[in-house]
Amino acid sequence: MTVRMISIAAALGVALAGAASAQEKITLQLGTAGQPSWSLGKVVNEVLKPKIEEYSEGRIEVVVHAGGSLCSEQACVEQMGLGQIDMATVSSGNVGAFGTTFDIINLPFLFRDQDAASAMLNGWLAEELADRAKAEMNMHMIALIPVGGFRNLVNTEREARVPADLNGMKIRVTKSPTEFNLVKAWGAAPIPYDWASLYEGLQSGVVQGMYLQDTFTAAGKFYEVVTNITEVAAAWSAHPILMTEERYQALPDWARAAIDKAGADVQRAAFDYDVAWQSSAVTAMEGKVAVYRPTEAEMDLWRAGARDAWVAVKGAYDPALARRILSEQKLDTLIGDLEAAGAL
Repeated sequence: MTVRMISIAAALGVALAGAASAQEKITLQLGTAGQPSWSLGKVVNEVLKPKIEEYSEGRIEVVVHAGGSLCSEQACVEQMGLGQIDMATVSSGNVGAFGTTFDIINLPFLFRDQDAASAMLNGWLAEELADRAKAEMNMHMIALIPVGGFRNLVNTEREARVPADLNGMKIRVTKSPTEFNLVKAWGAAPIPYDWASLYEGLQSGVVQGMYLQDTFTAAGKFYEVVTNITEVAAAWSAHPILMTEERYQALPDWARAAIDKAGADVQRAAFDYDVAWQSSAVTAMEGKVAVYRPTEAEMDLWRAGARDAWVAVKGAYDPALARRILSEQKLDTLIGDLEAAGAL
């Protein structure tokens, strides 16, 4: 072989090696409505992104489009389905537009407290919902994380001690049928309303309140336009981080392994991030909004409305799965009430 031929062969070898190396590089686009200051945003930027890049040994780059800069929650899931982005985060309320897998999380008073919710989300319940997301929605669940704590009732009009105090009040809800029927059962008028327009909607009176976590009330500075919070602590909020099953399966084995390993890290870390965010929200709103904590007798009235909401959305959740969640927390009284109402 001549020197020229050897040089050509060597150059070709380098070119082919470079092409193979380039083929191993993967860029994943992640769309999220979460702001970088939210627990969700911090978990994505401080755990998910760097861990995927670390476990893939730099072969995967995750590009995060945060704060709704690329898409709203629903649009992010739609774009993911169209192959325009690779990953998306979405609330358990808004993901209901694409399937019923996560609707069970929205059921009021499903969890006794956030410790119980966290234990299940970090254990068997996350695994169960991941399996169902794959079967029912053709989605691969990377993680299911708490975002913001429990939902409370917030309004611009008056103190609401019992459901009757909401009579006729226009309350913003997500696209979750559970939320819609819960607020309706409490005597208010549920209004599905876009998050991006909510501040102005409250200012103008188009909506007069919302069913929302304290963290988001603080993050959106809604305390500037609302006057009252009632701590009903009805439904826990969680967000799945998703890929379509088709996109996930199209990745090489090493890439899937890196994503799943990072997802497990996210699952473990998310609760601490969220508790810290909840604490900062309480501090931010001190002295700016009147907070009412119902008595136990008043809470019985709020829970009674919740039973109606369970009945109204029966068929959107698996009663056996709901029963298991309640039973493991020894919520026997609630189980009895739901059985009597025909919800279980």
